[in-house]
Amino acid sequence: MDDPRSLPLLAGRYRAVERLGAGGMGVVWRARDELLHREVAIKEVRLDAHLPQAQRAEAHERTMREARAAARLGHPAIVAVHDVVAQEGRPWIVMDYVRGRSLDKLVKDEGPLPPERVAAIGLAVLDALALAHRHGVMHRDVKPPNIMIAHDGAVLLTDFGIATMDGDGELTKPGKLVGSPGYIAPERLRGEEDGPAADLWSLGATLYAAVEGQAPFHRDMPMATLGAVLTQDTPPPSRAGHLGPVLLAMLRKDPRARPGVPELRAALQRVAQGLPAPVAPPPQAAPPPQAAPQAPAAPSRRRTPLIAAAVAALAVAGAATAYALTRDGADPEPTTTPVAAAPTPTAATAGAGRFPTPPDPCELLTAEQSGALVPGVAPELDSKEGAFCDWGGSSDPGWLRVTLVHYAPRQGRAAPEVAQAFLLARREKLNADTGTSPWGRVDPVRPVSGVGKDAFTYDSTSLSDRAYNTIVFRSSNLLVTVEYSEKAKRTDQKIRTTALTAARYVAEELNSRG
Repeated sequence: MDDPRSLPLLAGRYRAVERLGAGGMGVVWRARDELLHREVAIKEVRLDAHLPQAQRAEAHERTMREARAAARLGHPAIVAVHDVVAQEGRPWIVMDYVRGRSLDKLVKDEGPLPPERVAAIGLAVLDALALAHRHGVMHRDVKPPNIMIAHDGAVLLTDFGIATMDGDGELTKPGKLVGSPGYIAPERLRGEEDGPAADLWSLGATLYAAVEGQAPFHRDMPMATLGAVLTQDTPPPSRAGHLGPVLLAMLRKDPRARPGVPELRAALQRVAQGLPAPVAPPPQAAPPPQAAPQAPAAPSRRRTPLIAAAVAALAVAGAATAYALTRDGADPEPTTTPVAAAPTPTAATAGAGRFPTPPDPCELLTAEQSGALVPGVAPELDSKEGAFCDWGGSSDPGWLRVTLVHYAPRQGRAAPEVAQAFLLARREKLNADTGTSPWGRVDPVRPVSGVGKDAFTYDSTSLSDRAYNTIVFRSSNLLVTVEYSEKAKRTDQKIRTTALTAARYVAEELNSRG
């Protein structure tokens, strides 16, 4: 067992006191902040010693970004991230130290919890998730061990944002499918979505485990659990009382049929008061469109979800490996009713924008264009965090990333209006975050021409000595981010010119489509 006395004094101020636990790539320590004289928890992210250097550097940079995103989520039900320290070749994430028990430990100690108490716990976590989703951050690993119940009764969600990097060594390494069997939403297992509805499904499975004493699709073997999530109906809970119908609604296979945040909040509030909470029935499925058959998309550059092979071995039908973007992204004003079934690709949908489906971001630059901007690297698609394409990585001299977020009509607004609202909200948020932070520096945003109305750009630097220029713009119902970085202390004109050139190429290609 690790001895805290053998650990370094992090950043000259954090001294480990006690090892609290470990899981997969993470070890958590109770530590002392000797500058502010307070207790903190420190997550030491341990990377596989056999991981190639380029992947280690990428993992390091990703963790820094995840921690930065988590630190922006100020909410009483989210364990706060205070600092991230790069030392001894790996990141250490400094968080609030919570005195209490995890939800799974609480259930083990006390047995299944009363429905009213579980509903109250669900309310706190739901509000934390709703805030994060409004900022475009997905948790991806909501489960009982990641919910802390403090001694004073406070409910806190932990590993927010960090879960996408750390996982628990379960289903995370070969295919980068993050989560734990029994708590991963079926659409994530199918490789279809990574949106807010998937986090809410995981919350439903978590609350089910808390009130019933066992996850809804638990089996003795992890692969059998995954197969049950994909193919089996949710077993009706026997202890849940008024919470039962809410859980069954949250655990519907189709994310479009699940209740939204406002309906869930109202239902959980009623159950917490001991009252029944009716939820809307799932919408009727539309008949499949009679469309002409299409040739399958070329599989090059697309990452196949890890579950596909496991499900094939289990003879589970429908475990498609199709790539798709988050349909709606974050939700600043959540709908008051369950999301309606999406129109068929052949239907004429008013206000849908020029892009009924999102394009492949790797195809928005020609080989000649990317070769001039980032010589000697091939594009690589990664749909784990929305949809982005990388040319290079954090260990390369130059690193270019193009990210797309696709929006659909909602709440009576056309899809381009929704995308525009997110563009302006993101600019406002970045303006609020301007300045120096423990992760580096973000400079003020400024307008940029040649890529679209209200487009903006900003410079930033990271502790890993990379300097960035980022350009954000809208093309109809797509929100586009183009980011270019080099190994440097500060962003210079060359970095800005490369980013702007890439953004203009992408804007021209998108304008030629649709």
